Amino acid sequence: MFIVIEGCLGAGKSTVATGLAGYRNSKVLLENFEANPFLKAFYEDPREYATETEFGFLLLHFHQLKNHFRVASTSEVISDFHLGKDLIYADLNLDDQRIKRLFNELYELCSEKTLHPSLMICLSVSTGLLIERIQSRRRAFELDVDHGYFATVNTAYEHFFDAYTGRKLRLPMDEWDFVKDPALFEKLSSLVDKELNAT
Repeated sequence: MFIVIEGCLGAGKSTVATGLAGYRNSKVLLENFEANPFLKAFYEDPREYATETEFGFLLLHFHQLKNHFRVASTSEVISDFHLGKDLIYADLNLDDQRIKRLFNELYELCSEKTLHPSLMICLSVSTGLLIERIQSRRRAFELDVDHGYFATVNTAYEHFFDAYTGRKLRLPMDEWDFVKDPALFEKLSSLVDKELNAT
């Protein structure tokens, strides 16, 4: 069983994935974004370093998901990322059409060889709350980013959620504060079971 938590950066993916996995006694898979050696350079100059950053993330995500394929066949895995996020960012950040075509071809190859979610939990959040959370966690490479970029990414995620055709559950994160009310993990787990058991 493979459950994915997705949403814009700052939406609370890692918090929800870790807490839900703990409540359900599931395995948790967290995105290892810090392993991308190009991320800091990208935030300093997005146009110059977009290509290596996006290809780097796609391959990192592919590697993580591929390594959990067997685990998910015998137990429940809850991940805080989905390979589809790479299409979102590539569409936003890659300007060269030839590079974008190559990226999409590599994405299709990776997608064929990785886990497909039994359920995607979509974290919808207002841009204002996103920026507040991003500033409060104080990751140095995020602090100087134009807030308009975060708004653009957030809008792209909403379009992605709307278009996603797999089984999904949408959470309004402005209303679901798991840090202040950990009892919400029990409520979310019940909603997950309801979705998974629906015909």
